[in-house]
Amino acid sequence: MLLWLPLAFLVVALAGSLAIATVRAWRLWRTVRALSKRITEAVTQVTDAAATAEQHATALTGATERLVDGVARLQRSLAELAVLRAAAGEARAAYAAFRGFVPTK
Repeated sequence: MLLWLPLAFLVVALAGSLAIATVRAWRLWRTVRALSKRITEAVTQVTDAAATAEQHATALTGATERLVDGVARLQRSLAELAVLRAAAGEARAAYAAFRGFVPTK
C-alpha cells in the first residue's frame, strides 16, 4: 500500500498536468485562429483602402491633365485677347485722329 499511494499520486499529477496542458494548448489554438482571422480582415481592409487611394490618384491625374489643358487654352485665349485689344486700340486711335480733322458744328 505504501508503494501504490505515491504511484497513484504520480498518475493523478501526470493526468492533471496533461489536462491543463491540453486546455491551454486548445486556448492557444483558438487564439491563434482568431488572430489569423483578424489579421486577414485587416489586410483586406488595407488592400481595399489602397485600391481606393489608387483610384483617387488616377482620377486626380486625369483632373490635373484636364487642368493643364484648360490653362493652355486660357493662355491662348488671353494672347488672342491681347492682340484684339491692341487692334481695337489702334482703330480707336485712328478714329480719334480722323475725328480731329473733321470739323464740328
